[in-house]
Amino acid sequence: MAEIGGMLAAAVVKAAYGKVAAAAGDLVAQQRMFRRDIEYMRDALESIEALMGDAERRSIEEKSVQLWLNRLTTASYDISDIFDELEANATRKSALQKLKVLNLCLTAASKVGMADRMREVRERLENISKQRQEFSFTAGNSSYAQQVIDERETSSEVIKADTILGRDQDKQKVIALLTQASPSSEFIILPIYGIGGIGKTTLAQLVFNDTHFKDYEKAWVYVSQAFDLKKVGDSIRSKLQNNQSQLTDTEQPHDDPPALTKILIVLDDLWENDEFKVDDLKHSLKKFCNGRKVHVIVTTRDASIAQKIQTTEAYAIEPLSSDTCWTIIKQAIGGFEDRADKRRLEDIGKEIAMKCQGVALAARALGYILMRSMNFDGWVSVRDNDIWNISVTECTPSPYDTVLASLKLSYISMLPYLRPCFAYCAIFPKGRKMAKDDLIYQWGALGFINKLSNEDSTWLQNGESIIRQLLGMSFLQHSNSPSSYGQPGKNVTFFTMHDLVHDLARSIMRDEVLDTTIKHNARGSNYRYVSLADCTKPLNSFVTYPDKIRALCFPGSAKVGRDADGFSCAKYLRVLDLAECSIQSLPYSIGQLKLLRYLNAPGIKDRVIPSCITKLSKLIYLNLRGSSEILALPESIGEMEDLQYLDLSGCEKIRKLPKSFEKLSNLVHLDLSDCPEANGIARALCSLSKLRYLNLSRENIWLDFGHSVPLRGLPEVIGKLIELRYLNLSNCTGYIFDPRTTVSEGEENSYPYIQKMENSGPVGSFLDTISTLSNLEYLDLSRNMVYSIPDSFCSLSKLHTLDLTGCYNLKRLPENVDDMDMLKFLIVKDCRILINTSNLQSNKHVIPLPEFVVHAAEGEHSSNLVLLKNASPPELELCCLENVKSVEEARAIKLREKQSMVKLTLAWTTEKRFVEDMELLRELVPPRNLEHFELRGYNNAIFPTWLTDIAMYLPNLVSVCLLEITQCGTLPPLGQLPNLKSLKLVAISGITKIDRGFCGGVKAFTRLEDFSMLRMESLEEWTTAYSNGKGGAADKFMFPNLKDLTIYRCHKLRLNPCPPRVKGTWHIEESDGVLSQWGESSPYTGSSTSSASLACLFIESSMAPVHQWKLLHHLPAVKKLVIKCCNDLNSSSDIVGACSLRELTTLICNDITSLPQWLGRLTTLQKLEIRSCESLNNLPEWLGDLVSLKDLNIYNCHGIVSLPESIQRLTKLKRLSIQECPALEQWGKLKENKKKIRHIKEVRWQEEVDIWTMLMECAEDFSEE
Repeated sequence: MAEIGGMLAAAVVKAAYGKVAAAAGDLVAQQRMFRRDIEYMRDALESIEALMGDAERRSIEEKSVQLWLNRLTTASYDISDIFDELEANATRKSALQKLKVLNLCLTAASKVGMADRMREVRERLENISKQRQEFSFTAGNSSYAQQVIDERETSSEVIKADTILGRDQDKQKVIALLTQASPSSEFIILPIYGIGGIGKTTLAQLVFNDTHFKDYEKAWVYVSQAFDLKKVGDSIRSKLQNNQSQLTDTEQPHDDPPALTKILIVLDDLWENDEFKVDDLKHSLKKFCNGRKVHVIVTTRDASIAQKIQTTEAYAIEPLSSDTCWTIIKQAIGGFEDRADKRRLEDIGKEIAMKCQGVALAARALGYILMRSMNFDGWVSVRDNDIWNISVTECTPSPYDTVLASLKLSYISMLPYLRPCFAYCAIFPKGRKMAKDDLIYQWGALGFINKLSNEDSTWLQNGESIIRQLLGMSFLQHSNSPSSYGQPGKNVTFFTMHDLVHDLARSIMRDEVLDTTIKHNARGSNYRYVSLADCTKPLNSFVTYPDKIRALCFPGSAKVGRDADGFSCAKYLRVLDLAECSIQSLPYSIGQLKLLRYLNAPGIKDRVIPSCITKLSKLIYLNLRGSSEILALPESIGEMEDLQYLDLSGCEKIRKLPKSFEKLSNLVHLDLSDCPEANGIARALCSLSKLRYLNLSRENIWLDFGHSVPLRGLPEVIGKLIELRYLNLSNCTGYIFDPRTTVSEGEENSYPYIQKMENSGPVGSFLDTISTLSNLEYLDLSRNMVYSIPDSFCSLSKLHTLDLTGCYNLKRLPENVDDMDMLKFLIVKDCRILINTSNLQSNKHVIPLPEFVVHAAEGEHSSNLVLLKNASPPELELCCLENVKSVEEARAIKLREKQSMVKLTLAWTTEKRFVEDMELLRELVPPRNLEHFELRGYNNAIFPTWLTDIAMYLPNLVSVCLLEITQCGTLPPLGQLPNLKSLKLVAISGITKIDRGFCGGVKAFTRLEDFSMLRMESLEEWTTAYSNGKGGAADKFMFPNLKDLTIYRCHKLRLNPCPPRVKGTWHIEESDGVLSQWGESSPYTGSSTSSASLACLFIESSMAPVHQWKLLHHLPAVKKLVIKCCNDLNSSSDIVGACSLRELTTLICNDITSLPQWLGRLTTLQKLEIRSCESLNNLPEWLGDLVSLKDLNIYNCHGIVSLPESIQRLTKLKRLSIQECPALEQWGKLKENKKKIRHIKEVRWQEEVDIWTMLMECAEDFSEE
C-alpha cells in the first residue's frame, strides 16, 4: 500500500525554518560558535522548503524519497527543539529581547554544550541536503499558506443522514437470521463482518434499536483492539443491572430478583483472534443465559474471528452499490443537480464512485475533494490519480486497501498545514471523544497553528477553521454527546473519529505515536506523541529517548502515582494532558518542563499549587478546573506572561488573586466561574485588555452582605476590556455591589434588590458601561436583579446572543431592539413580567428563546419557522405550530440534527391549521439526545412513527408531558423509555383507561419516579398492577419505583386491582372516586403491598366526608397525612385512627369549628400542624391524649384564643410554634400561661420575617411555577 507518512515533512520543515530564520538576525547569531551553524541551517532549510511539494508527491511511490523525508523530518524536529530551548533559557525581562540577551543568560559550559548540539544537527542537515541532489526535485509552491476556507465549502450537514443509506434490507436479514435460529437455541452469537468503514456498526445500531427487540434487556459494549475479557463482562453486567437494580431495590428482602427473560448484547469492534480467548468470551457470554434467551451480535473486520465466535451463520455485510456511493458523493458536493456542467461530470463521478468499494465513508471523503475540485480537469485528476494504481499493483490488494486509498487521496489533497493537525489525533485511542477547545489549543502548543491572513484571529478562530475543513472531509465527526446544559458557559463540543480514519492517522504516525494500551508496540527511538496507561513506570521503559516526546496524555484508566512525577525527564514536552487520570498534586519537578505550553490538570486534590509552575514561561494553556481544595495561586503567577487560556472554574476556596495576576496581559480566555470568594478580580482585569472570553458566573447567591464584595470595582474596569467577545455575568450583581452603595436616600436599611432600580443607580450605570463593549458577541446576564435593559445596548452591533434567563424583575427591553441586526438569540426564560416582548415575535431576525412563537403575516407564503434553521439551542418551546404554512418549513429546520438540544416543547393552540397536525409532527423528529419533551394541543387520532416507536428514536428521555391532546384514544408506549423518570398526562380527553398496553411490553417504567394525571375527565380505569403469567394473580406494579403520584380532577377514575406503590407523596385532589372506591380489605394478593413505604398522603378539595376515605384502609403504614380544603372532617370515622400516622397537617379547612374526634386516637402522632383554619375556635382537652406529640404548629388561626390545660400532659412536646394568631399570642404573654408551657424546650411566637429569606422563597416558588 502507498506510504504517505512522509507528507508530514513540509509542516515540520516549515516550523523549523521559521525558528531558525527568527534567530538568524538576533545577537545569538553573532556568537561565533552559533552564527555559522544558524546561517547554514537557515539557507539549507529555505532551499529544501522550496522542493517539498515535489518531494512529498514522489514519496508516495518512491521508497528512497520517503526515507529521505523521514530523516529530514527527524532533523527538523531536533532543530525546533534546540531553538525552543534557546528561547526558553533566555531572560524574560522583555518578551522582545529574549534571544538578544542570550549571552547574559548562558554560562560558558552551557554555551559549549549548546554549540556542540547545534553543530551536530547542522552536520546532519548538511548530509540530508546533499542527498537531495540525487533526486533532482523540482522547486514549486508547497501551498503551505494557511487559508480561511469559506464555511459553505466545508459544510458537514449531510454526513449524519448518509450513513444508513442502503442498509434497510441488511437490517431485515440480520433480524431474520436471529429469529430463525431462536426457536432451537437460547444462546445465539451472530457476527457481522466486513471491511472497515463499510457500515458494520451502523447496521448493528439499526438492529439494536429496532422495535423487534423492544421487549429485550439490552447492553452495547465497544470492545476495540485492547481486548479485556473481565472489562467486557463487567460492562455487560453493569448495563443490564442498571435497569434491573431499579426493580430489586423495591422488592422485599425475601423476594428473588426479577428474571430477565430476553437479552440482546452487541459487542462492537472485536479484534481478538486468539482461539482460546475467543472461547473464553463465548463461555462468559453463555453464563448470561441461565434459562433466558440471549442474542449476541458481534461486529468484526476479520472473517476468521467471525467464524470462531459464531454459533449461527455469520452475516457478511455487502458493500453499498456504486449508485448509492454516487448519491452520497453528490450530497457531499452539494448543489450538483443545479450545475450547468453536471452531464459532463456525471460519468467521471460514477467512475470515482466505483473506487469507493461500497463504503459510505470513502464516498463522503471523495465528495469533499470533488467539491473543492470545481472544474472538469480537477475531477479527472482525482479519477486518474496514481494512488489508485499503486493499490491495484501491490500483492493481493484488499477492498480495505482500496478504501484506505480513497482516504489517503483525501489526505494528500489536504493543504499541508492541515496534515499535522489531523495526524496528531492518532494519539487518542479509537472511539475517544475529543473536546474542541482542548484539541485546538494542543495543536497551537505543538506549533501546528500559525497566524492566518487575518492578524486579529485567535487560537480558537484559526483552529475552528481547521476543524470545519476536517469535518467537511469526514475526518472528524460530531459526537452525539449532549452539551452540558444548565452550566453557564460550560457547553462543550466533542468530536470523534471513524475507526478507518483513525487507522489512516495511525499509519501516518506509526513511527511517532506510541499508545501503550495497544499490544505489540515496539520500543522505538522516534516517538514524539505518547499515550500512557501507567505512569508508575519511568518513561525510558517505554521509549528510548524520552526527551524527544512532545505530547504526553493518559487514557481514562491510567495508573498514576500520587503526584505523577514520571514525566519530568521529557524535557522537550509541549503538551501534558492529565485530564483523564486522578492525581493528588502537581509534582515540584513540573518546573523543569521549560518548553511546556499546554497543561491540562483539572481536579487537583492538593491545597497548594507548586510555585515552580510559574517557571513554565512558555505555557499558553492552563486548566485547573474543579480543583476545589486549592487555597491560593502562586504569588509569582504573573511571570507566566505567555499564558492565553486560564480555567480556574470551580476553584471555590481561592480567596484572593495574587497581585502579579495583572501581568498576564496575553490572556484571551479567563474562566473564574464558581470562585465565589475570590477577591482582587477587578484589579487584575485592569491590564487584561486582550481578553475575548470572560466567565465570572456564580452558582449561588452572595449572602455575605456588609462584609466582602468579591467583584467590587468591576463596573470601573469592565469598559476597558474592549476585545471581549464572550461575557458571562450570570448571578453576579450580589457579588459586585455593596448594598450600602445601592440604596436611595431614606432607604439605607433596605436590601438593594427590593428597591426599584430602573435605568438609574449603579446597576443601570454598569449596564451602560457593558454597552460600550462593541465587539461583544455573547452576553449572559441571567439570574440577576435587573429591571430594564438600557437603550444603549442597541449599540452592541455584533451581539448575537443575549441571555436574560431568570431575571424575574426584568420589565423592559430596549425600545429599538429590532435595530440590533446581528442579534439572533434572545433568551428570556422566566422573565415573567416583561412588557415589550410582543414585537419580538414579529421580528425577522431575532429569535426569542426558549419560547419561539410561530407566525406568518397575512399574504406570506411561509412562517417565521425558517429562522430556526441554523439555531441549536439547548431548550426550545415551539408555540403556535398551527401557523406553519407547509411541511417543507418543518423539514427545513432539521430539528433532528440539533444535537445540543435537551429540552423541547411542541405546542398547538385551538386556532385553524394550515397543515394537518400529523403531517407536521412527522417532520418534527426531535434529536436523539433529547431529555425533556412536551407535546401540547396535538389534534389528531394517530401519532407518527417516531412517537409510536419512541424508545428507539428518543432513548434518553427523562421526562415527558402530554397535554390537551383531544382526539387520541391510545397513548404512545412510553413504558419502554429506559431512562424515563417523570411523566405528566394533562387533559387528554380521549383516554378512558390506562392498562398494560400503555407499557408497550415487559419491563416497563423501570425508572419512573414521578407520575401526574391532571384533568383527565374521561379516564375511568387505571390498572395499577398485572400478572406476568397467564391467568395468575397480579404481582407486578405498572410503576415499580414510583416516588411521587399526583391525581387531579379525575372524577371518574377508579384504580384496579389495588392502590399503586408510592414511596414519597401521593397527592389526590378533586378525585373522590380514588378515595372512596375501596372495600374494607384489599382483594390484592400480590407479593408485596402498595402501602409499605408511602411517606405522605395529601388529600385536597375532597367533597366526600372523611368516613368514606376507604383508601386509608389500604395504607395503614402511611407516615404523614395532609388535609387541605376538606371541610367534612367531623363525621365519625375509625379510618384515620387506624393509621400509624406520625405527622398530620390540616390547612385552609375554613368550615371546621373544632378538631375532629378521631384525631385524639392518633397516639403515634409526633407532629401536628394546623394552618389557616379561620373558623376553628377552640382546641379540645383531649389534645393531651396525643402522648407521642413532639411538635405543634399553629399558623393563622385567629379564632383560637387559648391552649387547653391538657397541654401540660404533653411531656414529649419539644417545639411549639405559633404565628399570626393574635389572641393566642396574647394568651401566651400572661405569666400563669407561661408556666403551663414551660416544659416545652422551644417556644416560638410571631417572629419578624427575614426579608432576604422571604425574597429567596418567593423566587424559588416563582421559578417552580
